[in-house]
Amino acid sequence: MKHRWIRYLLFAAPILTSTATAFCQEEIREAKRPAYLDISFGVSHSAFRDFATSPLRYSGRPVYTALSHIDADDERSSQITLAYTFGNYENDFNEQNSESRVNIIALNYLELYQLKRCSHSKFNLKVGGQFSTIVNLRRNEALFNNREGADIIATLFGAVRGTFNLSRKARKQFSTLSFTTNFGLINSSYRNGFAYTSASIPLNRDDFFADYELKVFQGLRLNSALDYTVYLPNKNAIQCAYLWDMYRTGGHHDNFEMASHTIKCSLLFNLR
Repeated sequence: MKHRWIRYLLFAAPILTSTATAFCQEEIREAKRPAYLDISFGVSHSAFRDFATSPLRYSGRPVYTALSHIDADDERSSQITLAYTFGNYENDFNEQNSESRVNIIALNYLELYQLKRCSHSKFNLKVGGQFSTIVNLRRNEALFNNREGADIIATLFGAVRGTFNLSRKARKQFSTLSFTTNFGLINSSYRNGFAYTSASIPLNRDDFFADYELKVFQGLRLNSALDYTVYLPNKNAIQCAYLWDMYRTGGHHDNFEMASHTIKCSLLFNLR
């Protein structure tokens, strides 16, 4: 019996040792990976149409703000972002103005890993995925009982990022130019089936989401980002970026579509 336990221990010891070593190495890599707090401000030009209430196109220039936590090195990038966009969208069809107040809250989580065969000292290619959830809140007094609108749009993306190292040894300046593109793999939405107003409102029942429908594997979403980053001697960084995003929910006569172009500037504060 004792010999059997000794054999078990001799068999398990190398496995436990290698597992512990790998775990410690991963912890060390995590500790050494640069981390940043990203504070962003920008302005957008965007437009939307909600066919559930009107085929009219509303456009505006909302303000974009975001707060991100970034962990990134050559082998891996992780980023979680909370963004808030707000502003007024207008339509002047038939010389009659109508205005929609829009507030958009977005939560994104991005994870990328290096493709070593396609990367070298001046170029780094990473692939991975991103999960994004958008809460779109709208108020338009011109629509009367349909003046309030709220949609939740969730997407699982495939993601690709290419980064060029533009550093110059003569100037001792480290800078990068990156392009990221995300394509929706699983698109879903939770919104009203046809109009904002359900039967509960004229009946004085407080049930705003009474006729809401969850649609999965329906719709389309794409977005991309082009950013230029300059790293400072104090390990902080400044970034300028252009963002493009478009999405369309599933449905035939009641879908929602929106597209936006955003220019933003960011301050990245080193955390390690």
